[in-house]
Amino acid sequence: MAVLTSACGSPCEDLANKVCRCQPTEAKKDRCRINIDTAVRNFDLSDEQEDRCQKILDSGTCTCTAVQAGDLNACGLSYDPMTAIE
Repeated sequence: MAVLTSACGSPCEDLANKVCRCQPTEAKKDRCRINIDTAVRNFDLSDEQEDRCQKILDSGTCTCTAVQAGDLNACGLSYDPMTAIE
């Protein structure tokens, strides 16, 4: 998976976008991005949370292979956020 080198948001937003890029269809990718946009507008994350997201990004564990295998912990998730919108 190619990783974008220019981040446009916070570490947690970048991590969420990485998960969205792993969705199997364009429709799911679009829904995922809409959810991220909504969350960014409605939630303020602490520096500690942003640091945790950055550590996950730096570790390289959050890959499409991990997401597709159901290893959501590799991306810092405890459940599949896509199930809430399907």
